Amino acid sequence: MKLPCQKSEAIESYELLLAVCRAEDARLAVGYKQMRDLLERICRSQMQNESLQMTDLSARISFIAAKIDLSAGEQNRLHTFRLTSNQILNRRLEPTRENLLRDAKTLAFLIRKLSDEDIPDVLYRLLPRADATYIVAPPARERVQRMRVCFQYADEQYLYVTPLDEVSEKPLLVRYNIPQINEEFAETCKLLWRHAQVNLLDVAIDNEGVLTPSFIVLEPDYLIDISSLAECFRDYGHHPANYYLSRLQPIENARPLLLGNIANLFLDEWIHAQDEEDIDYRTCMQKAFRRYPIELAACPDLRDREKERQFFDDCKLHFEHIRETVNDTFHAAGYELDKTDAVLEPSYICEALGLQGRLDYMQRDMSSFIEMKSGKADEYAIRGKVEPKENNKVQMLLYQAVLQYSMGMDHRKVKAYLLYTRYPLLYPSRPSWAMVRRVIDLRNRIVANEYGIQLRNSLEYTEEKLSEINATTLNERGLKGRFWETWLRPSIDNFQEKLKVLSPLEKKYFYAVYNFLTKELYTSKSGDVDYEGRTGAASLWLSTLAEKCEAGEIIYDLRIKENHAADEHKAHLLLVRSSLEGVSTPLLQEGGVTEIRGGGYDVLPNFRQGDAIILYERNSETDNVTNKMVFKGNIEHLTDNEIGIRLRSTQQNPSVLPAESLYAIEHDTMDTTFRSMYQGLYAYLSATQERRDLLLSQRPPKFDESLDTLISQAEDDFARVALKAKAAQDYFLLVGPPGTGKTSCALKKMVETFHADKEAQILLLSYTNRAVDEICKSLASIRPAVDFIRVGSELSCDENYRSHLIENELSSCNRRSEVYERIRNCRIIVGTVAAISGKPELFRLKHFNVAIIDEATQILEPQLLGILCARGEDDRNAIDKFILIGDHKQLPAVVLQNTEQSAIYDESLLSIGLANLKDSLFERLYRNCSSGNDSSSSIIADNTSSATSRSYDMLCRQGRMHPEVALFANRAFYGGRLIPVGLPHQLEDSGHISRVAFYPSIPERAGSSAKVNSSEARIVAGLAARIYESNQKHFDESRTLGVITPYRSQIALIKKEIETLGIPALNRILVDTVERFQGSERDVIIYSFCVNHPYQLKFLSNLTEEAGVLIDRKLNVALTRARKQMFITGVPGLLKRNPIYKSLLNLIEHA
Repeated sequence: MKLPCQKSEAIESYELLLAVCRAEDARLAVGYKQMRDLLERICRSQMQNESLQMTDLSARISFIAAKIDLSAGEQNRLHTFRLTSNQILNRRLEPTRENLLRDAKTLAFLIRKLSDEDIPDVLYRLLPRADATYIVAPPARERVQRMRVCFQYADEQYLYVTPLDEVSEKPLLVRYNIPQINEEFAETCKLLWRHAQVNLLDVAIDNEGVLTPSFIVLEPDYLIDISSLAECFRDYGHHPANYYLSRLQPIENARPLLLGNIANLFLDEWIHAQDEEDIDYRTCMQKAFRRYPIELAACPDLRDREKERQFFDDCKLHFEHIRETVNDTFHAAGYELDKTDAVLEPSYICEALGLQGRLDYMQRDMSSFIEMKSGKADEYAIRGKVEPKENNKVQMLLYQAVLQYSMGMDHRKVKAYLLYTRYPLLYPSRPSWAMVRRVIDLRNRIVANEYGIQLRNSLEYTEEKLSEINATTLNERGLKGRFWETWLRPSIDNFQEKLKVLSPLEKKYFYAVYNFLTKELYTSKSGDVDYEGRTGAASLWLSTLAEKCEAGEIIYDLRIKENHAADEHKAHLLLVRSSLEGVSTPLLQEGGVTEIRGGGYDVLPNFRQGDAIILYERNSETDNVTNKMVFKGNIEHLTDNEIGIRLRSTQQNPSVLPAESLYAIEHDTMDTTFRSMYQGLYAYLSATQERRDLLLSQRPPKFDESLDTLISQAEDDFARVALKAKAAQDYFLLVGPPGTGKTSCALKKMVETFHADKEAQILLLSYTNRAVDEICKSLASIRPAVDFIRVGSELSCDENYRSHLIENELSSCNRRSEVYERIRNCRIIVGTVAAISGKPELFRLKHFNVAIIDEATQILEPQLLGILCARGEDDRNAIDKFILIGDHKQLPAVVLQNTEQSAIYDESLLSIGLANLKDSLFERLYRNCSSGNDSSSSIIADNTSSATSRSYDMLCRQGRMHPEVALFANRAFYGGRLIPVGLPHQLEDSGHISRVAFYPSIPERAGSSAKVNSSEARIVAGLAARIYESNQKHFDESRTLGVITPYRSQIALIKKEIETLGIPALNRILVDTVERFQGSERDVIIYSFCVNHPYQLKFLSNLTEEAGVLIDRKLNVALTRARKQMFITGVPGLLKRNPIYKSLLNLIEHA
């Protein structure tokens, strides 16, 4: 066989094509979706071991064409199919049978070439005899605003590229390095690699069809933040390494940053003020205290009385200057700024230039905008004259360019102002397109570096790239003298000095984590295509509407029912699905998806309360996030018919969101957690030596052995593990299998034990907000009551615990000292890892004796580094010791890159147990502890854990599942160690009750979506009805029954089937994915596997291995949600191809 396209997979693909070719006319669109998915799968299988990141199918086709030597004709036929399917899946073209058969032939011939498996006669006879003809448009003499191309190669004169939006016989020629047109991109053109995606902007095409663009944008789907790019322009130069340095360095919580945040709040207040009497300085400062309590209390500059006085004088000065600007300058001749018709903080996603950003203030018609700066302008460039700083000018230019290329606004007609609130100076910015080209060239160089690091994934290469962060390289302008030596150089030198003192092992760890983060960030931006569809931020504009609908990632055709965007404290909107011909459609049944044309299925939207979303006007099929103003917010509530959205920015002018428009919401994937992970890596560089030694297993964890006797005499498991946690001086690990009470009992007992010491300060963390709610629930049940503060936002906190939120706890504080005292005196702080990582100032206010981290197996190592390596005011560890609670056999952390890419190959890192960075710190430390202790397994098994395994323990008594329900998971995944507590429902005699049962289904008919199975949906509905009837008196939708299935389309189908039963209580049960069920339980669980094809099996599992035993983490969670009964439905012949599923079905059959 020539290539790894196995025969069975080829035959399966031919069967799919045959079914598509035989489909009735009404289902042609579904057929196109199936064929598109098939081509994506083929491309992925050919690129499996490549670290190449390709955001677009066209680039993947080009790559495979080169790899298996496809002719130009064969490539073009594939591109013709790609373009046709794009049009159909975006509903811009009606599918025809003739085109479908033409494209099926293209795919069949590709499969034959890859697998050497002949096309079955029955399929071959349906295919057209003639080869597909494709359209090549001859280039005319013209100007084109933008073209997306795929780079192939270059010579001295031309770049040779293939276009993405049309099929071309031979590569197009692009002139580069042309003076005054595109010479600024000389560096970019040296860095291009084969199959790189490139945007050409403002392209002139001559008679020969040669292209001369004025912009060359490399990998435009990788969006770089405008402010981060502008910050690369320093007094000493603008080398790309500035970007990496500022990403790693912690943001100093100093006066300038605080002043900037407070000035922004003042601007909002003056924009919203109806008249001057509405606003006074004191009220504004109280709001500032509520918004930035920890930052104000922890700011070291403000400890000095004189500096504190100076700071508040500065605040008052800026307050007055902003008032003067808004109330007077706005109306002055030549400015024409109207605050009543302004938009505050609109966001822009500009795929044309590969940029994203958020403006402070903009007129609604985009005729002018303002970017505000509270710092100094350039007071030295021209004597006696204040000029904008270069980085501020760059930022303004980029916004002007974004408005031109995203929103179609001619930059010459947009007035751009820099507002320096210190002077006050409203400075008109003048566009310089040559400067914009230089900045985009820098952007390209940064992206090429990121691409290179994630592609090579090599410790040595990354070391070489990061060595560019040095004073000689960055000081491109050759500055000398006191200003350079005192203010600029130290922060550059600091990084290399920290790196220098690391041991070889510590350096390797640093580069390995840096590579992992860079790969993960690249994938989260540019995305990738996996079996579930496209991932990453770029899917916002690269995914077709059909793909978004199937994944439930969009809700559109929404109208505003209530517009409260002007509410000062909690700006919000109420949106409803616009009624179709006067018939209101229930939102959650349609999910923004009227049936995908051609007899597809309804799909449920994949949105939850608290989710971060982006909202934009979508009045036509071509409107999307890249050509509309984007508003950010969170989902406040979601019902069948309406969605409540909390906006991040109040809009004084509600007509910014017109009532007559239609709207769409999609997920906001612009993730800020990467910033804190890179900064966590910097914290690791700055950590104490003994903490680094501990984390890298260069010393064993220490214990207070005097507690050994108490531990051996502990009255129960929870008392034992709480004492072991107390005895630990470095760390303690607790394995908490399903139903063993790790949060409700073990964590609670630990908190009680630590809290008994009057001096103890406790930090409690978990990964998800839901798990933090569970921690709050445990804390609230402690008697006598304990005082705790929760760090986080209102929407992601259960309303029972909102009074504990930091903003509410500190709402009565009017002085820094009061905030300081309240936080110092509260001994328990709770929050998600992300919330605490985002507030490193907390560790300047408090020293913690212990951090207890729940759900630790769902947290990646770099997510914890910043917290575990933090140092306090006195330079010692901010946290003395940590306790990790989790279960490495349940769901792992979410990682976008594949297992091969996150694997570690360096011997010294492997020797400390670091095998793969997708594993949690818990797993690495647990493996190290348990493998270093041969007697450990027997100790855990008989539950008499003694000093031999001081550093870890396992809870074995489970109070959730009936022993028969627990049987398979207990045997297959926990070595039979789980013992029932003996609660009444666990002791029930099974008699005539079937505890675990399997109901065989049949595969969905060929040619239908792989992600639905209607026979299983009917089986589930039938079982639900029977369960309801037998539990009618005591039926509780949140406790009695739950349904688990892997796909959103199947969730929607099951809900639809249940609805036809006409039993209202059943419509309210949770039908969701296994990920959403982790941490919860029901009396009865029904699991619909929804496997219609063998290829789906490999995506359904999440495998790990322990002591040579394979453990399916997803299956384990699904099977251990049920208390009394577990029902499973699936296609037996397919499921038995998986050895773990086979043994499960065999156990059920022989039970």
